[in-house]
Amino acid sequence: MFPKALVHFQQNVGNENVVAIAGLSSQFPRVQTITDSLFAANPPLSDSVLSKAFRITV
Repeated sequence: MFPKALVHFQQNVGNENVVAIAGLSSQFPRVQTITDSLFAANPPLSDSVLSKAFRITV
């Protein structure tokens, strides 16, 4: 379960096939691009939060 609007990803690190099952809590699902979530957020994310998320120094 992922909270609403939480940016997340999954990665298969094994050598076997996997099956993913997604359940949506709305009859009108939509796509949220990561760039919009991070760099066009309202209110904007602080530089300190982004630098920690991307492990860079500002």
